[in-house]
Amino acid sequence: MDEDIDLDVDVDSDVELDSSKRKVKLLAAIVALMFLFMVMFLTILKYRGLVYPNISFYNQSVAKLNEKELYKFLDDAESKIKDKKICVEAGGENYYITVGNLLEKSNKKDLCKQLTTHSGNILKEFGIILLDVKTDYKLELHLNNDNLNKEVKYIATKTNNKSTEPKVKIDGSSIKLIEGKDGIALNEKQLILGIKDILENIDFDNNNLKVVADYSKTSPNIDIEDLKCIDTKISSYFTGYGTGGARGSNIQNASSKLDNLLIMPGEEFSYEDTIGPTTAENGYRSAPVIVNGQLKSGLGGGVCQVSSTMYNAQLKAGILPSERSNHSKPVSYVPRGLDATLASGSIDYKFINTYDYPLVINAYTSSGRLYIEFWSNKNATKGITYEAKSYVSGRVANAYLLGYDKNGKQVYKRHIDTSVYR
Repeated sequence: MDEDIDLDVDVDSDVELDSSKRKVKLLAAIVALMFLFMVMFLTILKYRGLVYPNISFYNQSVAKLNEKELYKFLDDAESKIKDKKICVEAGGENYYITVGNLLEKSNKKDLCKQLTTHSGNILKEFGIILLDVKTDYKLELHLNNDNLNKEVKYIATKTNNKSTEPKVKIDGSSIKLIEGKDGIALNEKQLILGIKDILENIDFDNNNLKVVADYSKTSPNIDIEDLKCIDTKISSYFTGYGTGGARGSNIQNASSKLDNLLIMPGEEFSYEDTIGPTTAENGYRSAPVIVNGQLKSGLGGGVCQVSSTMYNAQLKAGILPSERSNHSKPVSYVPRGLDATLASGSIDYKFINTYDYPLVINAYTSSGRLYIEFWSNKNATKGITYEAKSYVSGRVANAYLLGYDKNGKQVYKRHIDTSVYR
């Protein structure tokens, strides 16, 4: 009986001992957790509003900077980056582009908020600090594509060398062919990509920012072999004018822009585009012009005599106009119905080379006469001789184009248009 009582006492003592041990362990664990929590809290508190350790920009540490300090650092960094210059080696010259001219903004404000405003998740924040992973940031530079394109276009205009087309020069009755030349053109897309690559990988301390421009060869559109078929004067027409003075000067200026003009098969000729705007900058002077049936002084007075002379040479070559208007009142230098006027920006004179061969214009002045000739291949008109005739009734003139074979037989007749004068 006594032995049983002693056994119970021993068992109770062991239970109490185990319970005490568990309590001690639990308490120790709680204390450890509280200590760890305190360490974590104090560590995180240390970086509250500051940049975490081992954070850098362009390999320069920004650890423990507050938002204001970080913003100043990034603002200075951005200024230094914007002041850098990119050297573009193009066409044997160096062109410098200031980086700041290519940028709109950066993400420095967002980065300041991101790196100094933390999540509030203690475990996450402590883990970031404890791991101490080195992270190097760079500013995101937002590109102004319009400015980049302008800079590249500027370099292109300075360095491109356009190809020149072969020419046909008429001198009296002789025909001279002049070879065209190859040119070079800047590869603008490649240069843009090269500059973008520099901006994306720009180094804070590196001032050696350089890109070499690439060029491609450009060839003439016309093969000189295609011009060797030009061998004959197809048609010609002349009108007289008073030499000297502003009007005579304008006639000479406009006709010089037509001389040796090459028009390929299917190509449309525009008188306005060819002689250029009738401005003082383009060499034109004030002289009498017809405006709404009245003679007035205006820049380029006399250029309509050149277009009318050319129009008659064109009709004699058997080519119809694609656009033509008569003057508001008759002119003295060509028959009614066979004039062609010009009003810059509103009225043009045009025709299409309907031949199977190239066409060359020969225009010159001599002793108060304006001559315009059409040259092409001898087979261009297929043996037909053309003549323009105008039939006048009062203020109305109807123009026709007639064609004759080698025996003088009429084989072609076409109404051109009707002209009404004031």
